[in-house]
Amino acid sequence: MITGWKPLLATEPLRAFSGGIFRCMIVLAGFVCATLHAQSPRPNVRPDAPRFLSDEISQEVRLPTSANNPLGWTIRVRASSLATADIMRVEVEFATTGGPTTAEQQFDLRLIPLASGHSPPQASVAVSLPLSISQGTDRVRLSRHVPKTSFGNLYQVELRADGRAIPDCKAVLGQPIADAEYSVYVNEAQQNAWHVLWVESDADESTFKESLQLWSLFDNPMPLMVASTPEQWAELGGGALGVGQLKRFQNVKMQNMPLDWRALRPYDAIMIHRTDWEAVESADSSVAIALRDWVHAGGVVIVRDASPPPAGAGASSSDAVPAQDALDTVSHEGVAARFDTFATMDEQTFVSQNPYADLTPERIKAWQAWFPTSAEMLRQSLREYPSSRATGRTGVRRRDDLAGMVIYLGPRQDEEPVQILQWAAVHNLMSWHRPRLTRNGAEPILGSQRFFQWVIPGVSQPPVYTFMGLLGMFVILVGPVAYRKTAKAGRSYLMFAIAPVLALTTTGAMLGYGVIADGFGTRVRSRQITWVDGATGDAFTRTRSTYFAGIRPADGLTFAADAEVTLYPDNQNQSWESRVDEHFETRGLVSATSEDVGFSREFLPSRQQRQFVVHRPTNGWGRIRVKAATEASAPQSPGASPKQFEDGTPFSGPDSIIVSSETDAALQELLICDEKRRYFFVAAVAAGETVTAKRISRETASKRMGDLYKRQWLISSNVGTGQTASQRNLNRGNNTTDLLTQQLSTIDSSTKPIDGVFENELQQRLQLQSDLPANSFIGLCDLTGDAIAISTAEPTDSIHYVFGSLP
Repeated sequence: MITGWKPLLATEPLRAFSGGIFRCMIVLAGFVCATLHAQSPRPNVRPDAPRFLSDEISQEVRLPTSANNPLGWTIRVRASSLATADIMRVEVEFATTGGPTTAEQQFDLRLIPLASGHSPPQASVAVSLPLSISQGTDRVRLSRHVPKTSFGNLYQVELRADGRAIPDCKAVLGQPIADAEYSVYVNEAQQNAWHVLWVESDADESTFKESLQLWSLFDNPMPLMVASTPEQWAELGGGALGVGQLKRFQNVKMQNMPLDWRALRPYDAIMIHRTDWEAVESADSSVAIALRDWVHAGGVVIVRDASPPPAGAGASSSDAVPAQDALDTVSHEGVAARFDTFATMDEQTFVSQNPYADLTPERIKAWQAWFPTSAEMLRQSLREYPSSRATGRTGVRRRDDLAGMVIYLGPRQDEEPVQILQWAAVHNLMSWHRPRLTRNGAEPILGSQRFFQWVIPGVSQPPVYTFMGLLGMFVILVGPVAYRKTAKAGRSYLMFAIAPVLALTTTGAMLGYGVIADGFGTRVRSRQITWVDGATGDAFTRTRSTYFAGIRPADGLTFAADAEVTLYPDNQNQSWESRVDEHFETRGLVSATSEDVGFSREFLPSRQQRQFVVHRPTNGWGRIRVKAATEASAPQSPGASPKQFEDGTPFSGPDSIIVSSETDAALQELLICDEKRRYFFVAAVAAGETVTAKRISRETASKRMGDLYKRQWLISSNVGTGQTASQRNLNRGNNTTDLLTQQLSTIDSSTKPIDGVFENELQQRLQLQSDLPANSFIGLCDLTGDAIAISTAEPTDSIHYVFGSLP
């Protein structure tokens, strides 16, 4: 039974406002404020997995839906209410009503997208969650994580057993989209909002609200855009929502942190207190591993009340410091001075300066009384925490951790909140890593024309030259051959039969060749990137794979159970706005179990190419260790000729090192850069083997790195023909066709990678800089066993890069 189910927004308010921006704000407020609750009480669950989805960020249904329950059990389904295409966490609670189960039970929980709740209409996916309830079970909670490829969160929830629907076990979960035309703007607002998970701590609980108020002054110094009254703004940190304001900060207790790293993917950053971070930084608990995996995948942890620990020996880089000019722009009195101006404005001017605010004479007086107080709050923060403190020895620092980063805010003094310049420093240090979409580098709603840069070459493409040859033969046979012979024989009328026959034969030959040339099997082109942490031996892997099937596989695609899978579609140069009126159809069915994540056969149509981007932790990958070779460390005898590289350039120091492999992967073309920035090379290192690597010059190493990157080149760089870079995300109707490029355009950064942090790091090391950080390595190895999601697929033009730090 569901209460509070209603459309996000009635149509009458939309007609009252002509501005698209304000309509977007109202729709966004509706998404956040609408919640669903079941009426019956929750069972007293001792969960197998923590309840991470609170009422504020989830929606819930109870099955069966009737008050009379003859089934002897109840199932609660709770799903994330986030409408954007982030990975969706689903929590399922099973509880019996009359004692433990007497037999094993198998269910199939389906989440079927509804047309009124997803946009674009053909972007959503259906979800299947097979549930196995063991005999003797009283209560159990489990969680699953499934990909989401559309905007919206409205599903029909059905419970099935033995292929049939269970009576009274069907309900609606989520909210419909009130105005599909404006869903693209709401999606943009939600993606651009900085979503932060604040891990609660008794150590700084008293300053939580003030910290968030200072964040609001920094991020949006126009409070009337996020709150209707000063009282509502004052409660911003406590959870109150303003018009158009998504609740960006979500609170969670440490004991409720998830056990799966994918549950953290919808967040741009996690803020945690020093005591909790120190407890999990090196712990082996599931919560600690999940948090570290999320960081390794590109996540950002912000540690409150802490300075970075001393860097280990041979660290490849020093801690980053916020840019002074970024702090100076906040230090100016502009915002505080504007607040002083608002406090003395007459009523008419005040209304004209805030056209979208819901203002009454009483509210204007309240705001004008609030502005001087807030101006002093801002000035006091700048006095207590000046820019010199932010950049000083105990200031804000960033330390990279594989694809992610850890930002330390520095020790706090006298119970102070997170100051406004600390927020500014965090914003500066995160740079383009701030939005989670740019870190991932794969957008599943629309995709982009960059799809064609990674396709399988020569497959599912017209064989132009072969077709030209067949057409040339047709012309010759019809003209000089057939016509001349029939004319010579006095039977020119036969051409009325010969020409069609030859045309049909040529057409059949062209179609047959096109089918036979591509074959009837399945091919895959994979590009794997594994980033290794030499200190712990853990790693993280990103795999971008393109599949082609002559005949679509009956079993679909199967990925690892702990993998995050993102569909990367070809946007067909078609905008979101132009798709709104298309008929509704799901892309296929995704099945998630504790064993694997399956995509149905609809995701890989016959004779079409499809792409998937997979992120997966590879904990316990191993290490590459180096030590000085005995003969290399011996002093050079007097009078001996100096050591020289192959090009004749003299060098000093060791001419070789000993390389030991502590991993199960066999590496090829291994390049090593030691702590003194000297390069060594070895052609191959078998798993567990110890070999000698020879010294090479930096120029030779640079050439080898360039050759490594060219080993798998882009198939097509012709993306957005005839358009400038700023136009590629817009079509001729000024509509959105590339959400990732659109978000990158809002970031103030000189670096704007379009393929995520893993691909950007590889490109920086091998192509743009052709240089490795100190104490690091890079090489090649075979594809991992989980890289190919179809067991019968044949790898084509695939590669696996491995790079990381040395212990």
